[in-house]
Amino acid sequence: MNRKYALLTLVLLSSCTHTPPLPKYDRVPLFTMTDSNGQPFSSTALQNKVWVADFIYTTCPAACPMMSARMKVVHKDIAGLSDVRIVSFSVDPKDTPSALKAFGSRYGGATPDWIFLTGSPETVHHIAFDIFHAGDILGKIEHSTKFILVDRQGYIRGYYSSLAAEGDTESDEHAIPELLKDLQTLRKE
Repeated sequence: MNRKYALLTLVLLSSCTHTPPLPKYDRVPLFTMTDSNGQPFSSTALQNKVWVADFIYTTCPAACPMMSARMKVVHKDIAGLSDVRIVSFSVDPKDTPSALKAFGSRYGGATPDWIFLTGSPETVHHIAFDIFHAGDILGKIEHSTKFILVDRQGYIRGYYSSLAAEGDTESDEHAIPELLKDLQTLRKE
């Protein structure tokens, strides 16, 4: 009889550990920008892909190099996954495709699975401010240091700290592993 109760307890406890679904935020609309090869990039290339976005610029003196170094970790983890992409949006419309390519290559990016994009101030502002809620580039260059997870249907599903430096108040050493776990969850949806 004790074995029966132990099994029932195990079943009840395991049902309590169910992970809730990821939140579903705004949907990313279709957009066209310019990639690091100087070619037009349509977001239709991201349809049916899970992707991670961030906002950087090539002359950033502090956060962007740290963010890109952390994104390199994500990039290594997704290597070979045909249904996953990384998209780094430049928040500085002065960033040329060649500057993006040079910046990205320092971190292993500017590849088919890690795309660097630039565009007009209005396009970048709309995507960063209105859609991702990750910064405001009109008037001054200001952007979030979050990595943003997007599902196959184009819905934003999570925001994750990209900083893990000692003494950093926004630091979250568990953010990248959590991002990678959630990315795998979305790949199964």
